[in-house]
Amino acid sequence: MTQWAGVSKLSLILETGGPGAEIYANGRNQVAVTISVKPTDGNGGTYYGDISWPNRVNLVDYVSGEKLNWQGRDGWCFTDREDRYFHHVPGGGSRAAAEPELAEDGTQKFTFYVSCWPGADRKSVSAWVETDTGKVYTTTAGSGSFEGKVTLDPLVALVHRRSGVNWEYSRTATRYENDTKYVTTEAWNYYLSLDSTDNYFVTFSVSGYWSDPGYEGFFACDIKPDSHHKNLYGSYVWYQEPHGSSYDGDGGYGGLIVNFPDGNKWWDYARVYDRPYPEQYLCFTWVHATTGGDGWHIPNGPVHTWRVYFSPVITAWDRYGNTGKFSIDGSGVDSGIDLADYS
Repeated sequence: MTQWAGVSKLSLILETGGPGAEIYANGRNQVAVTISVKPTDGNGGTYYGDISWPNRVNLVDYVSGEKLNWQGRDGWCFTDREDRYFHHVPGGGSRAAAEPELAEDGTQKFTFYVSCWPGADRKSVSAWVETDTGKVYTTTAGSGSFEGKVTLDPLVALVHRRSGVNWEYSRTATRYENDTKYVTTEAWNYYLSLDSTDNYFVTFSVSGYWSDPGYEGFFACDIKPDSHHKNLYGSYVWYQEPHGSSYDGDGGYGGLIVNFPDGNKWWDYARVYDRPYPEQYLCFTWVHATTGGDGWHIPNGPVHTWRVYFSPVITAWDRYGNTGKFSIDGSGVDSGIDLADYS
């Protein structure tokens, strides 16, 4: 049986094609490094069999030869799993293939994704392979004709603050806004996005809202006692991802609001994620709905008192894995939605 016994070519390259790259030291940002190896058999001919990776293909320190942390959470780490959100090189660069490649001349390519954690120092990285016969080849310092490296410079992780994000709002349509016989509804969408020309948020996590069917994302309600409880103020966060397809709805009206079927026989749908690139921002809706007669009725769904609210906490990740954490004081529901830094 033919074995992998030697190497005739061994090198590594960054996805940018350059000798080095920067990477945010947050444990999430990834830079792809591809190892190319042309294996040979015991007779010196090209070996076309499979190479077990990452068992026999690794990334190591250029000087010490020490292996990087495999799927670790400290220092410099690497994995064969691309993160769909945070594999981006600061300053640009093409994306690398995740699966092993076999060229016509027998060269095999293996792509790893490197990340680093806070406190990591500059790192020069080399390739390391071990044949089926146990012979090791590297591109570390002093390794001869194969010697080579790529250099990675850690950047201090960013922390996004309220001052560095856009918090905008505009009037939005609701499906039944023209049906004012019993209810008059006014709705505004609020948009949280990163204030940057070359960076943007890619995913969000939200806590603090009702998750009952028909009330998902509803986080604050205030039904005023004046005029027989005719004025309802409500706030919603549309947290489900992907944003665009999760809230397509019928004709674009994907946000169920003012769902008060008991007693009032009323519900409506707001048009949400109505701006381009919906995955780059988080959408909220604020509603003022007025009804006549004997006013709004409770209980309805999770609303059992006239005034009840959560104060959501939002974590936003940019395309490089940097984070921002924000909060909303649900007690201010009768005057809109206000965003603040979480503390």
